[in-house]
Amino acid sequence: MGLNMAITELDSDKALCKSKKLATVKVFLDDPGRWEALAEVDQIVDLKKATEKLGKEKIDAFIKKSRLKVEGDDLYLEKVKDEADRKMLMPFVREVRTKWILTEKVPAAERKDVVAKAKKENVVTEWDLLEFDEMYATCAKCGMSWDNKKGCVGNFGPSGSPVPELAKKYGLNILSKVNELGESKKVLSSKDAEELLKEVKILREKAPAEGKMIVRRIEGTLNRLEAMAKCAKDYNVGFYFF
Repeated sequence: MGLNMAITELDSDKALCKSKKLATVKVFLDDPGRWEALAEVDQIVDLKKATEKLGKEKIDAFIKKSRLKVEGDDLYLEKVKDEADRKMLMPFVREVRTKWILTEKVPAAERKDVVAKAKKENVVTEWDLLEFDEMYATCAKCGMSWDNKKGCVGNFGPSGSPVPELAKKYGLNILSKVNELGESKKVLSSKDAEELLKEVKILREKAPAEGKMIVRRIEGTLNRLEAMAKCAKDYNVGFYFF
């Protein structure tokens, strides 16, 4: 596996995604406790019962028309967009309460407690709910989108990248430790970004002595490192490897 790198974009108000990334829509709790009554409810269509009542031909025609990928006998009603189809399937819907708590239903004074109780990977924000096209469009307009306007997270390089070993050879403190930094996910500062820019410059100057193949292998990584470090420095935010 390769190594990735990113900036702490939420440390700056210049990040166009900040408000949506900080707006929690729902959280999953292993034990909802007193918030169980506020949990999201899934409406699930029992296609087996629908087929028995309406006939296989009618249900097959509905699936073909809607272009839905159906596996088994269950279908989430939210995937059915046509109002007439929804009305047809409603008699075969059962409601299942999940462990996803909708934060808008939680009293304002308790919302921080609900979010704090959830694991980080079980928190859904407004940003998470955007379509990819909308995400990409936002990143394309954002000044902090250092990876060719594709976002503020990018690829460092493959696990066998020669950059760390070369950095050790030339005594470069940050680049020689990127694998360790990736394991710890330690956040480095904008001051460290200034140092990283110096290290990239040194490695560029030293690389030709290692041969043309090495120069070609590390060029993309050095370009991305430079772009990320410059962004972290200019916007006074941190950066990290993972």
